[in-house]
Amino acid sequence: MRIICLLNPEQMCNKESMQITKFSDFALRVLIHLAVSDGELRSTRELAEMHNLSFNHLAKVTQWLTSEGYVDSIRGRSGGLRLAMEPKDISLGALMRKSERGSPLVECMKDGYTGCCVMTPACGLLPVLHDAQEAFFQSLDKRTLADVMAGNRGMINLLKTLEKHRAEAETST
Repeated sequence: MRIICLLNPEQMCNKESMQITKFSDFALRVLIHLAVSDGELRSTRELAEMHNLSFNHLAKVTQWLTSEGYVDSIRGRSGGLRLAMEPKDISLGALMRKSERGSPLVECMKDGYTGCCVMTPACGLLPVLHDAQEAFFQSLDKRTLADVMAGNRGMINLLKTLEKHRAEAETST
């Protein structure tokens, strides 16, 4: 699984940056974009095109967001996706705990690990790494999607511009 960087998602991170999975990054992008859309429906294909992401990867993310209750999916020709709850009610910590489940900091932290590290039964590093991961989640527990949006006119304007350009391209074809 490729790991991306919170600071620059287009590049692999150096050792000093916190990393999240591509899945979590895409989930955050979808939620942010839907929050900017003010209840207007957006299809997974539209979101994938606007963000230059793989449709297939994003479809897995949007299905998961729907199954977890973060997103409503409306079927049909004029259907699409919208937030299922207010941005103030979407805890980044809860989201990240769910989306990062199964992506441990090190392989031996994975549930049911049966690897070959001889230190695992008595390793003193595992509790330290577990505490560090929990501290990361706890810092995100204090934040919501609304916090990400608050006062961030640049991001909001950028996403609105992406939507406008996509709408213009649709009408010109």
